[in-house]
Amino acid sequence: MSKCAKRGLLLAAVASSRRSFARVALAAALAVTLLFMGGDEAQADSFNPITTWSVANTVADTPSDVAWQFEFPEGDVQYSLAIAFYPTAWQITPSSEVGIGVQRGTVDAVLHAGLLNNPCSSPIPVHWDVTNATTDKSQTVTFEDGFDDSNRDGNIDFRDMYPDFNDRILGPAQPIMREANVADLGGGAKMLGQFLVYEPGATIAGQALDPALGYPVVTLSDNFGDPQAVRMPGATTGGCTPFTGTIVEFGTAEDGTVLLKNPKEAGTYTFNAFSVGMRDADGDGHENTLDTCPLDPDPTWDPRNVDADDDPDGDGIPNTCDPTPDENTGAGDHDGDGYSNRGDNCPLDANGVADADNQTDSDSDGIGDACDPNPNDADTEGEAPEAFGSQDVAITGAEAPTATATPLLAANPTAAPAAETIAPTVIAPPAGGAGSTSGTSWPWWPLAAAVGGTAAAAAGVLLAYRRRKAKA
Repeated sequence: MSKCAKRGLLLAAVASSRRSFARVALAAALAVTLLFMGGDEAQADSFNPITTWSVANTVADTPSDVAWQFEFPEGDVQYSLAIAFYPTAWQITPSSEVGIGVQRGTVDAVLHAGLLNNPCSSPIPVHWDVTNATTDKSQTVTFEDGFDDSNRDGNIDFRDMYPDFNDRILGPAQPIMREANVADLGGGAKMLGQFLVYEPGATIAGQALDPALGYPVVTLSDNFGDPQAVRMPGATTGGCTPFTGTIVEFGTAEDGTVLLKNPKEAGTYTFNAFSVGMRDADGDGHENTLDTCPLDPDPTWDPRNVDADDDPDGDGIPNTCDPTPDENTGAGDHDGDGYSNRGDNCPLDANGVADADNQTDSDSDGIGDACDPNPNDADTEGEAPEAFGSQDVAITGAEAPTATATPLLAANPTAAPAAETIAPTVIAPPAGGAGSTSGTSWPWWPLAAAVGGTAAAAAGVLLAYRRRKAKA
């Protein structure tokens, strides 16, 4: 059975207005480093996540912090979807047994983004103190209202109430644990991050997961992937690699509540993970969400730096498709639709707030319907590279030894994923032991838009910079 190390909280995909994590130290008795895909240098269309999984105390039936550290190297395509699985023997305390607002962990990230139509080169630190939130769906809250604290109990409504958009993105499955917090990005910009843990075998976004994989953990950023979400122009106009970060889940809360315990019995346990990279329609090494000429190859253009050779007018559209290569028309908004070129999924075709489709991307391939030759078939705009692997971890009744680093293989980025299906498909690890799979049916593009969106992370991840007035 093929599985991958990813401790428990999958990628907190921090997304962008168009197109995602960080790092915190944890003294760990056990650390396992894995390479989803090998290679020291990023190649065109490369997808090389590097992950380190750590358990602070590896003694059986003991509360312990767990950390997952990861890196997406510069030059790689950004990720669109990542889902992790705790082994079924791990002991996770449900949200219903923990006080609302109790801190369960931390997330620290350093994102790289483009701001105000500049190249994707600005490092942006993000931090969450991850807190327990209700899984009770009887009282819901909208994305617009969830940042408030309507009952003035010190918890935002996203914790006290269940976000109504979660089920539209992930389906009706009942999570056993949910965490929610808001990162303050400065200047009034805020970002919601959620972690949701489900029972093994849950059906998420229309996909029935194999129970043998363990407890699935998914991450949502803001309301990306919600078909009812309304896009608005923002200061962030692109997200890209490099992207590094760490999620730490506490074994015990400050008030003594046990949150996470190792398996009851000593033994070897396997963590699984699956991740998908963003699509690159023209094969030039720039994912669609970063490439303002996604259908015209421009391999020498550098979207992460000022490039006077390939983009002499500095408007963010390289000469390969710029109708006015020597003139920055529209002050960085060539089609005049309110979205600057680098933050527009159709920079040459107006599809702004005043237009009927407003950046609609039906197949979540990073190219808006207004300029997508096949708006309902993502596979025609580049294959999505996949990485699937597993890692065994030893839990003992005494001092835990250090595990040996094990490289993980990943699917061939050029292999075409299976066609999207409507009926739930059982997702299971490939036969034949540790390794990778590229033929797995994985039509998760609505979830990909949420977890990695259309963007800085994603067949989606989009860096969400929303300007909101600070609430009292």
